[in-house]
Amino acid sequence: MKLSSRHLDSLKAPLGVLLVIVVAAASLIYWTRAEIIKHERILVAQENQLREARTRFQRSGDERDLIVRHLPHYEELRKQGLIGPEQRINWIDALRTTNQQTQLFGAEYQVSTQQPYPYAQELNAPRLGLAQSVMKLSLRLAHEGELMRFFQQLETQNAGAFDINQCVLERATAADTPQRSQPNLRAECELAWITINPEPMERKP
Repeated sequence: MKLSSRHLDSLKAPLGVLLVIVVAAASLIYWTRAEIIKHERILVAQENQLREARTRFQRSGDERDLIVRHLPHYEELRKQGLIGPEQRINWIDALRTTNQQTQLFGAEYQVSTQQPYPYAQELNAPRLGLAQSVMKLSLRLAHEGELMRFFQQLETQNAGAFDINQCVLERATAADTPQRSQPNLRAECELAWITINPEPMERKP
């Protein structure tokens, strides 16, 4: 069959419609694929957010359990004066009580200003807020055995935590025979009263 110009003219309209349909279909397919990709990305992001939310929820539950489990120990340490602001009045009261209980000849003291604990890095605890106040302590003793008895009794007062940095014993009298009715030795000691003030934890979203 031979196509004439009349036949071609009659095909122009259908071909034009077909071309429009093809272009529209191609555009629709392209837009559909773009939408699918976009929504897939949104889905992946939402799944990640959901996973992170579940992880945070699980972590918060673990942290809550940890706090509940260790809260009594924390409160006990706080009552003993280790955690929180330093309690100098309690330290002095403990010294006086210990001096009376051990029946020594008095205790003289000087307390320096609070400063960072110098061994915090070695303990791998920089965020615990470890601090110390150095106390110069002078004791008069009948014999050297009273020194350890004094510190053992001081520890039972639960007035805080302390380290004995050093102690130097010197003879207080020239008497050859030690006497219980008067001090025979003088002990010059240096204590470090230690407190913990943890840094506040950053709030998590």
